[in-house]
Amino acid sequence: MLYALHGFTETDESWNETLSREITGVRCPLLPGHGWKPCVPGQSIARTASDLAAGFPAEPVDLLGYSMGGRVAIQLALDHPTRIRRLILASCHPGIRDARERNLRRQRDESLAQVLEEDGIGAFMAWWETQSALKPHLPFPAAVAESVRARRLNQDPHGLAGCLRAMGGGAMDPVWGRLSELRMPVLLISGAADTRYMRIMDEMAAVIPDHRRDVVLKSGHAVHRERPQVVAQMVGAFLSV
Repeated sequence: MLYALHGFTETDESWNETLSREITGVRCPLLPGHGWKPCVPGQSIARTASDLAAGFPAEPVDLLGYSMGGRVAIQLALDHPTRIRRLILASCHPGIRDARERNLRRQRDESLAQVLEEDGIGAFMAWWETQSALKPHLPFPAAVAESVRARRLNQDPHGLAGCLRAMGGGAMDPVWGRLSELRMPVLLISGAADTRYMRIMDEMAAVIPDHRRDVVLKSGHAVHRERPQVVAQMVGAFLSV
């Protein structure tokens, strides 16, 4: 069974749409602050990882995570290694190593959380859509772009604000020094045009013992949205070994 964890502002449908034609038995749990799932006081990457692990079946599962979901997946695989059979990480990092950079990211996430709470999801999306790092390498088809945007606009701004504070890019304690503890097979995926995460995931590959490194051509950060068939085939091939 494969559990697939979505990114920030996404839904439990995000990975289902990408993987359903290639892989059966996919479970896509909502992460805190998204959809109906609240982000409660004391929420964190580590707590989310533990909560997810507690809900897994007795047998080890395959785990996939993208972006924010990838950080959760890394933490879960490190803290609960016997629960994971194989690990797939897409466009994610294991925490920001530099303390100053990490603090700046927390400050930025706090500012964005306040925008969500005070100005609403529309104002946040206006900012989000201007970020070059988040733009697709090639434009989405109009129907796909509209569907993705509609789902984001349907999110609860207070839930997303709580998620940013608890699980944003600066909230995770960096675990770079623990990556060598990962003993399960690991697939690392990033988009060729996403230069920041190409570098980060190459660095991760250098210290993860049993890894496979795949690059999605003509794709930016959101590989599962930009090249869904290619990513589904990569995941399917990895899981078929």
